[in-house]
Amino acid sequence: MTQIRSSKFNELNKDIIEKISLLSKEITLTNEKRAFIELMLSLSELLMTYDLSFSTAYKNIDEKATDPTYFFAAYNDTKDVDQALWIHRMVRLLTRYILLYDRFFEIGEMTYKLLATRVRRSINDFLTESDKNNDFLKRSIYFSLKQFWVFWKYEKVVKNLMLEGHSFSYQEIRGFNQIKSSDARLVYARVLDARLPSFDENVSLILHYNQALLDLLDDWHDIEDDIQDDMPNVFIMAALQAIPYHRLKNSGQHSVRNIMIEALNSSSAPIIKLVNEYQTSVKNILIPDNFAFLKVVSDFHVDSLKKTILL
Repeated sequence: MTQIRSSKFNELNKDIIEKISLLSKEITLTNEKRAFIELMLSLSELLMTYDLSFSTAYKNIDEKATDPTYFFAAYNDTKDVDQALWIHRMVRLLTRYILLYDRFFEIGEMTYKLLATRVRRSINDFLTESDKNNDFLKRSIYFSLKQFWVFWKYEKVVKNLMLEGHSFSYQEIRGFNQIKSSDARLVYARVLDARLPSFDENVSLILHYNQALLDLLDDWHDIEDDIQDDMPNVFIMAALQAIPYHRLKNSGQHSVRNIMIEALNSSSAPIIKLVNEYQTSVKNILIPDNFAFLKVVSDFHVDSLKKTILL
């Protein structure tokens, strides 16, 4: 019976990888931006299916990080599906670790810390089992993860300021968003750096900006939950220029977004300015041709944000 299940698993996994390979080739041949984005979204779904064929233990966490960028960056630079899937798996493990610890620091639930510790062991095992020459990447990841702990400490400082009704400046809003999204540059980009021939630091900078844009979208969708849990959020920080935090906190789960939108009508300028700043910066960054698609992804995130913010 065990052999039958194993055989079915291997066949399913092989089928998924074949679909990922065919779709990846199709994406490389696509020149139209809208078609490219639609195919990337399909790739994201396939990669989630590939992940779930390994484990469903972190399904809720993984659903918060479905970006196929790192897989496609690897594939487009090497045309090697196995290499791209290795990088995808490595980035996925690192994302799980950071999101679990992030949740631990948010609510203090020890279960998340224990799960993060388990994922950290999986990262070490994965690096050791897949390649004996991963010592440099091991050291790089260790140092990078230590750097990211700074954000969790900084988040507590911002939270206290928010609860005190502090009116945040544009520089403070931008700084919080950039530090929050620094995992892309500090952690995930190190995996690409260790494995991809065309990678350079300009690529990591665009990855950082793209993650910052995604984090802005996440903050918009998480407004109610973040107010309920008293968690820093750039839209809440911007709104505090026009409305005291205690009013948001006491407004109730169903009415808080309407009050936020009312406040943002007069104070959303910092967010719009930030989005425009990222878009301009990305356009002016020179990167190798194999990573030019990252600028298309940036434009997609910017368009999504502007449609959302300007509603």
